[in-house]
Formats: sequence, structure tokens, C-alpha cells
Amino acid sequence: MSARDTQSQSQGSASGAPLDLSWVREILGATRLGNKFHCFEQIGSTNTHARELAESAAAEGEVVIAESQTHGRGRLGRRWESPPSTNLYFSIVLRPKLAPQHAAQITLMAAVAVADAVASFIAQEVTIKWPNDILVDGRKLAGILTEACCNAGRVEYVILGVGINVNTAIDSMPDDIRRRATSLFDLTGKNVPRENVLHRLIRDLDRCYGVLEASGFDALRPRWEARFNLRGKRVRAELDGQVVTGRACGIDRNGALVLEDENGMLKTIIAGDVIPLER
Repeated sequence: MSARDTQSQSQGSASGAPLDLSWVREILGATRLGNKFHCFEQIGSTNTHARELAESAAAEGEVVIAESQTHGRGRLGRRWESPPSTNLYFSIVLRPKLAPQHAAQITLMAAVAVADAVASFIAQEVTIKWPNDILVDGRKLAGILTEACCNAGRVEYVILGVGINVNTAIDSMPDDIRRRATSLFDLTGKNVPRENVLHRLIRDLDRCYGVLEASGFDALRPRWEARFNLRGKRVRAELDGQVVTGRACGIDRNGALVLEDENGMLKTIIAGDVIPLER
């Protein structure tokens, strides 16, 4: 069933109305992810609470979801703006059967799922900015934050956090964010039922996660590469004061960004902030 199909069946929540999670639970059925929801009107950070649950033996697939966050976090310690009852902010407890060196592939897997899900609601092209931003027309629509706990050569758990701008009006965002962000409302000109977005996203995450565990990231890599928006472009990668400038070639098998520097040497970027130097 497509997201567009479910839009006709769900009443959905009006902008500013609470999520109807009973409908989401019913239509999800027996998926591995979304088997249990921990719902909050307001919380500091869904990722933080999901980590606490994971440390207390929460089952894989449990979801922490909030109408708003007071300390929402993005990658590299950045703040994620979380106005109430307009967007989606949630985190999922995962217990992947992956080696620790492959834990970072969870972020790439999630980017494929999130991009596929939001693309079903809009006509515009959806792209991925390495490693975790989902963009439309160069503006950020969604972000992903994964935090892994690895012990004794195995992954104990991964917290997968997702934030999607659903019904936020761009002119209501802070000035510094407004220039860089977009929302489904901004792109479609109408409110989008958040239940439909959540349902579609969890189903896509469930499917892509299963592919990752069963067949490895190589099975998802072509889909990630097809949405990669920086291939062939000059970029600057920054981390802890170190800067590497070069042309983005793609990603390697572990999901690291590969750059060709000014001397024609290939550089592997495992983590950092990547800034496009050309459109």
C-alpha cells in the first residue's frame, strides 16, 4: 500500500493536532520496527530517552516519539529545532546483527529509507547529502542522527533518530534556518497528515533495515548513490580543525566519503562536515 493510498484512508491530524498513533499502530501490523511506541507531548531528546530504554533492555523496534523536543540534537552537536505538533521527531532502538565497523551503515540505510518515504509525498527530486541530510532543491527537509554502543566486538544497540519537517511553515522558522530548510508543507502547499508520513517511513525503514542485515550495504548502495547530490562536485570536508578540499567521488563499501584532492589523490572521509563549493 503506498503512502498516497493511505492518505485516502486516514483522517490524519490537522496541523497542530496530536498524532493519531492508534491508526499508525493498526495499519503498521506486524512489522519489526514500531512494535511499541513511547509517546511524549514534550521531551528533552527522543534519542536520549531511547538510549536510556536500550540500556534497560528495551526490545528492538521500540519507538520514542514526541510532539516537541526541548533539546533536540542534530549531527556534530547541532541543535534541531522542534516546534510542537507540526513535524515528526522520533528515535528507534535497533539491535543490528552487524560488526562494529559496519555500524555507520545504519545512517546510510536510513537515508535511503527516509528519502524514499518523503519522495512519495512530493513531486520534486529528493537528494542525500553525505552522510545524513535529506534535501530538496538544496534545502534540508529531514535529518538523521545515529548513536551506537559497541562492546567486545559486537554492536549492543544503535539509536536511530529521525527528524522531518512536515507541516512547519518556512516563514515561521528562525532566520538562520529559514534559508537552509524546507518542509512538506512548503513543497506541496498543503498540510500533510503526519500519521501517513510516519507509517510510510517506518515501513521503508523496516524493509531497508532487513535488506542491510540480510545482504549488506552493497544491496542498498546503488539506491543511495542514485540520490547522492555531490558526485563530481568540489567540496570542503571539515573535522576537528582539519580541512580537505577535493571533488566528491562517492562512498566506499563502509559508507565513508571518497574525495579526489587537488593532487589527484583519493582521500577517505570517515566523519565530518561536508560543504559544497559549487552548485
